[in-house]
Amino acid sequence: MSEQLQETAENDDSGFEPLTSFDTFSEEIRRGIADLGWSEPMQVQQRVTPVMRAGRDLIAQAVTGSGKTGGFGLPAVELIDPELRATQLLVLAPTRELAQQIEKEIAVMGKHRGVETIAVYGGTAYGPQLDAFDRGVHAVVGTPGRLLDHLKSGKLSLDAVKVLIFDEADELLSLGFWPDMKEIERFLPRRRLTGLFSATMPQRVMSLARVFLNEPIFVSLVRPDDASPTEIEHFHYIVSAQQKEKELLNILQYEDPDSAIIFCNTRADVRYLTAFLQRNHVDADMIQGEMNQNAREAVMKRIKAAELRFLVATDVAARGIDISDLSHVISYTSPESPEVYLHRTGRTGRAGKRGTAISLVSGLDIANFRYLQQVNRMTIPERKIPTERDVMDRTLRRFEIDVEHTLRELNERERRLHEETHLPIVEQLAATPEGQRKLAAIVFQWLDHKHVPAPEAPDAGSGSDTEAAAPRERAATPPAAPDRDDAEVPPAAAASSSGGEASDTRPDASDDAPDADGEDRPRRRRRRRRRPRQASAGGGD
Repeated sequence: MSEQLQETAENDDSGFEPLTSFDTFSEEIRRGIADLGWSEPMQVQQRVTPVMRAGRDLIAQAVTGSGKTGGFGLPAVELIDPELRATQLLVLAPTRELAQQIEKEIAVMGKHRGVETIAVYGGTAYGPQLDAFDRGVHAVVGTPGRLLDHLKSGKLSLDAVKVLIFDEADELLSLGFWPDMKEIERFLPRRRLTGLFSATMPQRVMSLARVFLNEPIFVSLVRPDDASPTEIEHFHYIVSAQQKEKELLNILQYEDPDSAIIFCNTRADVRYLTAFLQRNHVDADMIQGEMNQNAREAVMKRIKAAELRFLVATDVAARGIDISDLSHVISYTSPESPEVYLHRTGRTGRAGKRGTAISLVSGLDIANFRYLQQVNRMTIPERKIPTERDVMDRTLRRFEIDVEHTLRELNERERRLHEETHLPIVEQLAATPEGQRKLAAIVFQWLDHKHVPAPEAPDAGSGSDTEAAAPRERAATPPAAPDRDDAEVPPAAAASSSGGEASDTRPDASDDAPDADGEDRPRRRRRRRRRPRQASAGGGD
């Protein structure tokens, strides 16, 4: 366990006797377990259940599909008093699909005890949810936004909550739910049992734990080598060399970084990638060796003022750059050495803040990437490249959360006015393909000019309850790069420009040169591009 993790979770679960069978549960709960088809406890259930039964808060690092719903669901159902018609279990989940899945499993676990459950999320009618609250539903599983709506309206009370669970806490934070979760805390009783479950343990998750948990026990169900560092979360994608820039675009849209440096190994890659991103309406600019000092300073001023999201640069040109709030570092091309990787990734996750390091690995770089992991004594997990459908679903979810945040600031009359005034226009537009395209353009305008940074959890260095930073407006779209594939920017033009425009000509072997900024650079090994290799007991989540 890392030093920072020890500050939050002083103890592990080694002092707790593992749950070896379901025999210690009541007859009613065992019948629910049998209905789920579980024969013996999975590892997460063996280790989480004893901690919760002892009344201790816990942080559990467990991946999706490990059976963690049973891990927290069984002891939670055991604590519920069916005679008390009030919400006693609250589970926060990042998506409606996960909320539905958790609610169904908890419903089966508790049905023979008379435990009533409901899934609460946006995009559905309020009526059934309000009826369940009036009946005194025992377990509520939901997304933070809709739960907060009910709490503020006085329709839902959490005064009787005994157990609070955060499931997939890293996703809850990355989707922008931190302000809602912080506000929900005001409605919770101080005396409660709290569990936090997350596949990764970046600093923002540990900061969440400091606010909601009291002297938690840490339970890890991942191999030590696979655990991400607390300040910086590392992962990589195996990408096609021929489609690398398009796959980067998908990754940027899916991950939605607040700010990032995107590293390339050559000036040609920097110019090409910057032009490609700008042409696709991504707020990006570049720094490379052919730029004069005034142009370089103009770009740096923009990114430090949060007026520029993405800076594309070579390692040499980026020397000396210090951006305190940089959320992501992206290696578009693999670093020349293991040491360079550490220098790149060390630019994020500073001063106790969270950071993410993403690497795009293709072709012959795969072996080098494995080598740098060995040298740096770290395991960098692989993620699947998000599909267009994945990007669309995640963008839609962020859009819905953003709109919910906006509407929540209004009173009921103003909210109804916002929702209903132009409803006939929307219905008319949605009825034709041409109208649907116009609606899509309106959504694009909203999303393109209103990027909302991922809210920060409280300062890692203190236990204070600091509020999340207010959303900032996205900078205006930079000038578009030339559309011609042969539109190369001459060195003189590149040197005199502000960096706002770049060539979208594909890099040539003849342009694979070091930066001309006075810094020595090791000789590169030439690489040929070639096609890379493409890469139920206990229940699910």
